[in-house]
Amino acid sequence: MRPMDQITGKEQKHHVISHYLMNQEMKANWNGQVQTMTVLQEVPGGEEIIVQWMEAWVLAEGSTIVLSKLLARYLELHCTFVKQLAPHKVQLRVEKVLIAKKERLNPRFTITEEGMVNVTNIVSSKTIIEANMFNIPTLVRVNFEDYRKRMMVRSGEAGTMDIFKSGMERKFDVVKSTQKILYIKDATNPESYKMDDEGFINYEDDIEDNVDKLAFAARDKKIKSELILPILYKNELEEIIPIGYYFLQTKDKSITEDDLKFYQTQIAEMIERIKDANLMTTVEKFPVIDLSTTGLKLRVNNSNLVETLPKQKGILLELVFKLQTPFRFFGKIAWAHKEETGDLLVGIEFSGKRTYAEKVRFEENIEIIKNNGRTAA
Repeated sequence: MRPMDQITGKEQKHHVISHYLMNQEMKANWNGQVQTMTVLQEVPGGEEIIVQWMEAWVLAEGSTIVLSKLLARYLELHCTFVKQLAPHKVQLRVEKVLIAKKERLNPRFTITEEGMVNVTNIVSSKTIIEANMFNIPTLVRVNFEDYRKRMMVRSGEAGTMDIFKSGMERKFDVVKSTQKILYIKDATNPESYKMDDEGFINYEDDIEDNVDKLAFAARDKKIKSELILPILYKNELEEIIPIGYYFLQTKDKSITEDDLKFYQTQIAEMIERIKDANLMTTVEKFPVIDLSTTGLKLRVNNSNLVETLPKQKGILLELVFKLQTPFRFFGKIAWAHKEETGDLLVGIEFSGKRTYAEKVRFEENIEIIKNNGRTAA
């Protein structure tokens, strides 16, 4: 990890934004959700920008978004949400700019001998599963339909399993943003809309306070119970992502607590099935360009990995020093840059604990690299 210099002055912010970031795509991170945003213009005054996003996030004023990009040095804009200007345009206030210092906490060493250090057996995701998917990946769609049918056997009535989309009713947006369950056991009883249990939405407080009207409408439509279960996918960094929902309104019989537990168990099983099916192992060897005790730079020429790695948070990998037993690491994807040749350069930060013996052996190898090469620029 590099230490960062912080820029807070208005003129300095303006210089960085206007000279380096105009019309540039940046990686945006909010609450574990990631998408690409493009800086369109700077608002007069020098401390706010207008950006274009592909998928609308449901943000409250003051929500924090971090935009990042690798230029000559790694750069981050820490922003707060001001307002939405159009379906795909939002205004952000730039609170601070962070730029990586040239000095590193852990020096990198260039690998000078070809084949001396490689990465192999990369375990990564086939399909990037995220909160704002436009289309359902085939893997997800097949499992959604399979488990929807299983749950229909229990309910006797058709439910819906789908990804969250823009323009849905507010109750779906609230389920997605809170990652809580909407459960109305008796839709005709106003008291059922006032659930106070942890992990559940209080309809009256969070969605609509006129619950008497809702209960009356449910009686009129002969709706007995209603349930919206968020489908929460845990990615490789253990971040929880709301990728979809299971929605059920019953007219024949009420949804009981036992029914709810059954549906939760089914969804947990489905998520594990999706995760297992979504992993792939790439056995090719890829050269390490430079290395430190905390990370490495890797060159990748596998077409599938070139496409998928920049969108992933992390991977499992084996780091192989020539003629030695491999080290197995979990690596966070710090940055990725596609070269004109089509190759992908990837910055990987090591994560997880090592045993003392592994730590000693790894540092001994770093020392060999240091003596054989030179410190990376």
